[in-house]
Amino acid sequence: MTPVVVVKPRGKQLAHLAPVDAQQRLVQLWLHDKPQSTQKCYLRYAAQFTGFLAGVGKAIAHTTVEDMVEFSEYLHNRGLAAPTIKTYMAAVKSLLSFAYKTGYIKVNPGAAIKLKKLDQRLHEKVLTLTDIALMIRLTERAEYRYKGQQIRDLLILKLLYVAGLRVSELVGLRWKDFTPRDLTGQITVVGKGDKSRHILLPEYLWQEMINYRGDAPKDAYVFKSRNGKNKPLHRQNVDPIIKDAAERAGLMEKVSCHWLRHSHATHNAERGTPIPLLQQT
Repeated sequence: MTPVVVVKPRGKQLAHLAPVDAQQRLVQLWLHDKPQSTQKCYLRYAAQFTGFLAGVGKAIAHTTVEDMVEFSEYLHNRGLAAPTIKTYMAAVKSLLSFAYKTGYIKVNPGAAIKLKKLDQRLHEKVLTLTDIALMIRLTERAEYRYKGQQIRDLLILKLLYVAGLRVSELVGLRWKDFTPRDLTGQITVVGKGDKSRHILLPEYLWQEMINYRGDAPKDAYVFKSRNGKNKPLHRQNVDPIIKDAAERAGLMEKVSCHWLRHSHATHNAERGTPIPLLQQT
């Protein structure tokens, strides 16, 4: 990522490439100044859209409003939830807007598509203190094949709630991000927009993290993948940990990692934590 670089119209250069190469290059240019985590998601959304277009014998250069509507219906028929479909469509609109600004397309069909405001129902995505306590307690009592995996899952649960981390921040944690502070310590995470923030951990959780570390080097990921010497746990492997804990606690909803982040914010606001401090964490 090169934040100081601005992509100017270069439709003529893209026009000299073969259609498939031009489309691929367009996507690369669209992604070049976005955060790494965003790039991975947007690349997946773009691949779904271009794959859909290829299925009807089209490319980005020939996209119409009807194609976008049909793509939305295609996502719906795949069983995707409305918020997920909205995310896909917002990414496609962004890609088409970029293609128009660079001169790759003469008309922007995305401009005619207005995304509906969705009821996020955040109040339904907040767990009670009892729910969270049960998720942790019953995970402590659960039968695991490996004790190390059980300890890992417990720490993941606690960090997502106590520190209010995003899942991308959690899996990206390295031991060098941990700094002692008197009897406890803080973690430094890099969130959206490459913004860093420092989060002070309770003494008990700090000590549990230090015990879990053992003799791991500073550059090691806190939660490592089983594949590879020093690769992080994949973010897609975190949600099942949360869902299993929710099932143990008897929660019927499809609880995800982000529920714990919402709960962190809500519970702290209810305790009277100043809003500016909540925004920082």
